[in-house]
Amino acid sequence: MQTKKNMKTLKSLFTSTVAVLAISSAAFAEPAGKGGTELTTKDQFTELKAGDKVTLVCKMHGTQKEMTIKDPKMAMELCEENTKAHCDTCKKDYKVIWTNPSGKTGGPNTTMTIVDENGKPCMMYTKAM
Repeated sequence: MQTKKNMKTLKSLFTSTVAVLAISSAAFAEPAGKGGTELTTKDQFTELKAGDKVTLVCKMHGTQKEMTIKDPKMAMELCEENTKAHCDTCKKDYKVIWTNPSGKTGGPNTTMTIVDENGKPCMMYTKAM
């Protein structure tokens, strides 16, 4: 009888832990106060106009750096392959890469990611609201 009660307690603890992790990672992905759309395609960068605000978000620390787009050229420079994005908190430069969905080559589904030295996504641009 005691074992069955312990199993229920463990199950409840596990379920609660998973729920907390899911909620905290969702909050981490969408920075408070910005809530903008993540910019991952060339079309999204092409649509940016002078005066639009873009936020560079560090996924590791949740820090944000807002910038104002001066012209279409500036917007396109942000997403150029191998461009560096600097995180003031990490004190490092990270690299912009373009990838294709698994098994695909080129085309409209190519997405931009900012990765660390191990190739793991670590930063993102969002369109500030």
